[in-house]
Amino acid sequence: MRARESERDFAAWLLNIGEKKSGSTIQLPLQCYPSVQDPIYQLYSDIDFSSVIPQELKGRAILTVNNEGSMEINNKVLEFMPGNETVYKAVDMVMSEDPQDQLTFPEEFLNSLTPTGLPPYELKLKIGCIIMLLRNLAPSKGLCNGTRLIITKLQQNIIQSKSIDGTEMFLIPQIPLIPSQTNMPFKFKCMQFPIRLAFSMTINKLQGQTFEKICLVLNEPVFSHGQLYAGLSRARSFESVSVVAPKCEIFNCVYEEVFCD
Repeated sequence: MRARESERDFAAWLLNIGEKKSGSTIQLPLQCYPSVQDPIYQLYSDIDFSSVIPQELKGRAILTVNNEGSMEINNKVLEFMPGNETVYKAVDMVMSEDPQDQLTFPEEFLNSLTPTGLPPYELKLKIGCIIMLLRNLAPSKGLCNGTRLIITKLQQNIIQSKSIDGTEMFLIPQIPLIPSQTNMPFKFKCMQFPIRLAFSMTINKLQGQTFEKICLVLNEPVFSHGQLYAGLSRARSFESVSVVAPKCEIFNCVYEEVFCD
């Protein structure tokens, strides 16, 4: 009964945030603003990584505002995972027949780029880690953009994985990837596995999913309509949420004209 009441209170609080009834500044409940402002500690301090199994991690996620913060956290969590690390380096190339473009944008420069929707140039993985697909590989089999999987075997040209519930096995190949949206004055493609670590993901990438426990990292404020609501609503209760932020008051971005007739 108490759990259901907590969920109802949390749902009402979320609704006020989504409709901006709480204003542009939200005062976080004390149980959501921990004294230890470390997202990895908040989410995994009760887990022994030396003997952890993927099922213990699948219900948890660290949410960030941007890709840079997410990738940094993912690599830190990977360091705690047992086992040897395997690094897959992408092959990047400019999509142009002009030789001058090859000189202007050398491969070393392309390697430094990680546009939205692409894996990093150096993809660091371990057996047992949780990943997310970045492309639709086989929608009829459930292999869609945003699907989370668990790595079971790492080979040179193929990665073996299983569904997050462990019921199905899948093989992931390297494929050519082209960023769909970029502000760069040229087009390029990379040959890489269409995946990235999924201990931490951006708020926008995890929309529509629910977790047992989340940590929302707001070292930088939200910047788009409903982003705070989308992040907090990945959990079901106050007890399932922790927020890492410079202070207990956080910004809520909601465009009021959206609710106008």
